[in-house]
Amino acid sequence: MVTVIMICLSQFPSFHSLRHINLASLFLSLGYTFLVVGACIRAGTSKNAPPRDYSLETSHLSRLFSAFTSISIIAAIFGNGILPEIQATLAPPATGKMLKGLMLCYSVILVTFYSASVSGYWVFGNKSNSNILKSLMPDEGPSLAPTWVLGLAIVFILLQLFAIGLVYSQVAYEIMEKNSADANKAVFSLRNLIPRIILRTLYMTLCGFFAAMLPFFGDINGVVGAVGFIPLDFILPMLLYNITFKPKKSSITFWVNISIMVIFSCAGLLGSFSSIRKLVLDANKFKLFSSDVVD
Repeated sequence: MVTVIMICLSQFPSFHSLRHINLASLFLSLGYTFLVVGACIRAGTSKNAPPRDYSLETSHLSRLFSAFTSISIIAAIFGNGILPEIQATLAPPATGKMLKGLMLCYSVILVTFYSASVSGYWVFGNKSNSNILKSLMPDEGPSLAPTWVLGLAIVFILLQLFAIGLVYSQVAYEIMEKNSADANKAVFSLRNLIPRIILRTLYMTLCGFFAAMLPFFGDINGVVGAVGFIPLDFILPMLLYNITFKPKKSSITFWVNISIMVIFSCAGLLGSFSSIRKLVLDANKFKLFSSDVVD
């Protein structure tokens, strides 16, 4: 059902045409966060509050791997800012728009991701699920929040995921349609419309198939952050700066950039290893096309 809806929504022709969906996505994120944080505060202060254990893993090696996996997940979260940064470069002046887009993006991340994660960890400790709604709706016993709050939060996050899927898919669409579209024809001409419908439908069908086949979330976030976002956000910009502006090798700027590249290259390698390790350790929990998501 989600894939069918995404196929229909994917026919928006360009990134710019999603601006209203992006605005709705912002309000959905804030609404979901307020509901979840409120539910966590209620659960933590109620007489049925779950027991909390904030202890870390006993093995030092496991702690180290978990730390780098967490760094990779955080990189994936803050890597969302790369989209407004790329979009800002499409038309001048790029600098002002880029800074505004990043500041807005990081402000939303701080308000949403961190408030939900802190409140969830406060209530459930190290037993907190990566999907905090699952912790608020335990398999045994009553829900720790009103049903209408949890139901509304689920609706908000589902609609938000539609928006996220549309935004992130635009990059793939641009690549696919670079050769299939004719820039001299109108966007909705048959020459451009038919290939766009076919390619986007096939792409979204494949995405839906693999999403249903591989039901895991937390582990893959770490892998994506380590392999994709750490190089994209922390290594490539420094490399491009040194190549473009060619600062003197004796300058502080040059060596600061080199240091950042080396540090985050090591963090990316360790994060990749720790994330893939966790994926392998959790592999025995995976069942193809399972409705039980592994966190």
